[in-house]
Amino acid sequence: MISTRGLSRAIAAGAVAVAMLGVLSPVASAAPVQEECAPFTFSKVKVRDTGSTTAVDLTYSRPVEDVTVRELTSPPTQDGSGDPVKVKGTSWYEVRMLCGYDWYGNPYTGPRRVKGAGVVGEVVLNGDFEGTLSWVIGTRKGLFPKSVHHTGSTLTIEFPKN
Repeated sequence: MISTRGLSRAIAAGAVAVAMLGVLSPVASAAPVQEECAPFTFSKVKVRDTGSTTAVDLTYSRPVEDVTVRELTSPPTQDGSGDPVKVKGTSWYEVRMLCGYDWYGNPYTGPRRVKGAGVVGEVVLNGDFEGTLSWVIGTRKGLFPKSVHHTGSTLTIEFPKN
């Protein structure tokens, strides 16, 4: 049996413990929690001539939403180390996507370099770290993507030939 005095001490100790949990627990913090994304794996990287454009197709196991395509203002460097990366071309575009691993956390295991065609010199895997994949597409100087679009689970970046 707990006396009133003992009960007061137990309640006070419990209140201190709860307050400490609120301070120490990351769940109790006000910081936003990043949602996990559904992993994907690549099945194919292909460069093809469509007649009026040269297309780069990145095909994966499911549609990917977190993709950015940007022009690089200087020659490409390796993600993480910053070491120079040789990519055939005089202008470069980076394609970056999140969650590029399978359900078991395995990274991309396909080819790291894909031969170009038409106005695309080469496509090179530039980074594969903590689920973020980045590819660099080498093109002729002055070319900008004509279109970037998804068809099912394929991301296509098209460059005009002229």
